[in-house]
Amino acid sequence: MAETNPKPTPTPKLPAQEEDQKKNAAEDTHFFHSVKLSNENSETRDDEEIEASKADMDQKLGELLTNINEETLQLSEFMMEENKLVNELCLSLKQILKQLNISFNLKVQEIPFRRGVKKVILNEEGHLIVIHEKDEVASAFLAGYSPEIVMAVLWNVLPELAKAITLYRKKISMRVNFFGKVKKELKGIVKAMVGSTDECVEAQTEPVLDAAKEALQSQTQPA
Repeated sequence: MAETNPKPTPTPKLPAQEEDQKKNAAEDTHFFHSVKLSNENSETRDDEEIEASKADMDQKLGELLTNINEETLQLSEFMMEENKLVNELCLSLKQILKQLNISFNLKVQEIPFRRGVKKVILNEEGHLIVIHEKDEVASAFLAGYSPEIVMAVLWNVLPELAKAITLYRKKISMRVNFFGKVKKELKGIVKAMVGSTDECVEAQTEPVLDAAKEALQSQTQPA
């Protein structure tokens, strides 16, 4: 009886759906690995950028604060110097106005007051008198106002003050000339009157002096 060789059992083929699933799984694995690496690189790059940005910001902030500190110190020095100059200036102006016995009506529109002011006067005591539209009156020493107001007042006063000083100088010059002429005339009169009187007095005193000299001489001579 003849033996028959058995036919090999054929390897069963995987369904097309299973092959597609394996292929997709391989691709997904590769994709996720790529995304992970990309995310790690991105995070590292972001950290470096943040640190660089932070360092740049700290540097700029430090420079800005240093500049503000320096400007504040200079501002403080200038404010102190300004207050000192304003006080000294207003005191000098007060002495001048008092000596001249003069006051000034200022132009309201040129002084930086709020609205409602109808008249401004700088009197001989150096006080700035402000009269409001409702007849309310405020008065204070000029140095007590803001530097802006003091500066505006000076711009208004100085031209008129120069004229007043010139007029005062002319008045004094006229008096000096008058006193000089009178002094010269009176000195001549005194010389004429007192000079003759002195000559008479000298003539009367000469014999008395001569007698005194003779008496002294006789006392000193030996007996």
